[in-house]
Amino acid sequence: MPNNYDFSKIDNIKELIINPSGWVYPLYIQYGLGYHGELLSYFWRVKGTNHTFIIPVIRIDYLTGGEYNLHFKEVLESFRDDYIEWAKEKWHAPWMKEYHNEFNKFIVL
Repeated sequence: MPNNYDFSKIDNIKELIINPSGWVYPLYIQYGLGYHGELLSYFWRVKGTNHTFIIPVIRIDYLTGGEYNLHFKEVLESFRDDYIEWAKEKWHAPWMKEYHNEFNKFIVL
C-alpha cells in the first residue's frame, strides 16, 4: 500500500522535471531532506500524489553521483512495470487500487 509522508515536515522542498519512459510529461518531482529513523534521507514523490519514496542520502549519492534525476527516473520506470502487471491483474488487491488511484493520471499504459 502507498507510503504517505507529511511533506509539511520537510523544510525547503525542491522540485524538478523529469521524463521517465511511459509517464506523462512534464512530470514534476518534489523532494526534500528528513530523517528516516536515524538516517538522513531524501523523501520524494510525484507532485500531485501522496505516495512517498524514501532513500538514504548516502545511498542516492553512491548510486547517482549527485544526479538525483537519474534515480527518480529509474525508480519510476521500474514502478511503471509493476503498475502494468497490477493492471493485468485487474487491481484485485485493495493496495493495488490505491496505487491505481494515485498514479492513473501520470502513467501511460
